Amino acid sequence: MSRPTRKTCNLVDERDGCCCVRCGKSLYSTLTFSRHHRRMRSHSFPGLHNPGNVIDVCGSGDTGCHGYIHAHPAESYEKGWLVRGNTNLLPVDVPILTARHGWVLLDDDGHWTPIEEPTESEES
Repeated sequence: MSRPTRKTCNLVDERDGCCCVRCGKSLYSTLTFSRHHRRMRSHSFPGLHNPGNVIDVCGSGDTGCHGYIHAHPAESYEKGWLVRGNTNLLPVDVPILTARHGWVLLDDDGHWTPIEEPTESEES
């Protein structure tokens, strides 16, 4: 299975400050961390491994915040940690709640832009 490029990983790590997007914990202080695809790999699309779709999280797919995201999909979609694969919205169009910066939009250049907390209609 393909993975994000080293360049994408570097951009994501720099953007996220090598901290878990969900809890804010430094990834250097955890035993396990991973790069989570907001729009899951099972919902492949051309931007699957772009920085706007990849975030740093503590844990693995079933531990830490990475495990929490997958175990709590309703909350994760609401907070942008997951992006639905059955929509025309791209991850760069879906706001995400981050521990360090609040609500932001991520782009594919490895940056984030602060935004107001989205209303319910904007999240769908």
